[in-house]
Amino acid sequence: MRLKIISCTVLILFIIIRTAEAEPVTLQYPPDNTVMEIDLLNISMQVPPDSADLIKARVNDKEKVNIIPDNTYECFTVPLALGSNRIDITATKKGKHVFDVTLNAFRRSDLESDYMKIPAGFKKDNFHMGDTSRCTECHILEPRETDRKPVNPTSFIAEAFDKKTVIQATSTCYSCHKKLAAAPYVHGPVAVWSCLSCHDDKSTPKYAVKRPDTEVCFGCHIEQKTDWQAKKFTHGPVTLGKCTICHSPHASMYPFNLYKATWDLCVNCHVDKGSGNHVLGDSFSTEGHPTRDKPDPVRIGKELSCASCHNPHASNYPHLWAFEAQDMFDLCRKCHFDK
Repeated sequence: MRLKIISCTVLILFIIIRTAEAEPVTLQYPPDNTVMEIDLLNISMQVPPDSADLIKARVNDKEKVNIIPDNTYECFTVPLALGSNRIDITATKKGKHVFDVTLNAFRRSDLESDYMKIPAGFKKDNFHMGDTSRCTECHILEPRETDRKPVNPTSFIAEAFDKKTVIQATSTCYSCHKKLAAAPYVHGPVAVWSCLSCHDDKSTPKYAVKRPDTEVCFGCHIEQKTDWQAKKFTHGPVTLGKCTICHSPHASMYPFNLYKATWDLCVNCHVDKGSGNHVLGDSFSTEGHPTRDKPDPVRIGKELSCASCHNPHASNYPHLWAFEAQDMFDLCRKCHFDK
């Protein structure tokens, strides 16, 4: 009898151990060598009960996530730098490592020439085109009509509620993508989580945005379309219809949803204009004309930048001048009235 009891005890322990081993921490998304067009990467992990008590994620050797798991599926977002990123994810239980994985992600950009081309071995992964059945335990993955809203918070039906409450109740995208709006300057459709204003839920891949960008942008920015198309000269990105070369379609740290401050954005492509010798420096003076770090004499309260003299979109005047000027001296007199 005692031998039977011992045998049963050993068997039960074996089953318990095997059961625990059968449910380890696993990475659900993304696959390795993923290409991203935005600076955020969503990560999903399966964390069975009692399998781990701490999850950390480091991006390029800097800790970005430190969470105590309390759900079977843990989802979090990490920021990406332009170009190659290494994401190290670890899970521990009582100080002991129970899971380690390293992911590589490439943040592509149409603005930065060094990061336009996708490296060999990397490819985009269209999450919504894959098997998302596990995610439906927590998330609604099919869009609803409320994901296409008037781009004005005051137009919401549920006006009695605060904005955040309304968005959480009416957006199927918010729970996973809320960090897209975590910046001071937020694009109108993003501010009210009207994602279907730009993303096509009937497209392939799903939720793609029509190209060129103007196919979508001019749907709302009608006044700009009428104005720019009537001008003699247009800036390269406008001519190509690539609004998102300069503007973030979601949110930004800079006014007008620019990816960088105006001067930094312009010299990113116009590298030769960042020397400090622009304007007078390439004609009859070696000192050049300041293009930054000075107050704008015409746009009171703003700093001097490329946009002080040039219209970044379209103009009827040479060199996209922002004023009615037929030559450089005429342009100079717009600021230097006494000359």
